[in-house]
Amino acid sequence: MLISPPVLSQPDGSKPFIIRTDASSYALGAVLIQGEKPEEHVIEYASRLLSSAERNYSTTEREALAVVWALEKFRGYVENQEIIIASDQ
Repeated sequence: MLISPPVLSQPDGSKPFIIRTDASSYALGAVLIQGEKPEEHVIEYASRLLSSAERNYSTTEREALAVVWALEKFRGYVENQEIIIASDQ
């Protein structure tokens, strides 16, 4: 249960970024994070629907698409930075 709305943090260029991604049959999701549990700070959330062609991709292809899309989406933050990618595949 969400008790309070999520608060987005300002990025810290001295810390590595973590990109967590997921894909379903119909959508992609990603979150850009800095820090380590339990002190993780969300920088940005992103999501989008899959096109009709993308819905035909295998699970592995959709998960890979989510990673590539997230890297493009968060490029302004993560370019030339240390990045950790976390996916469930």
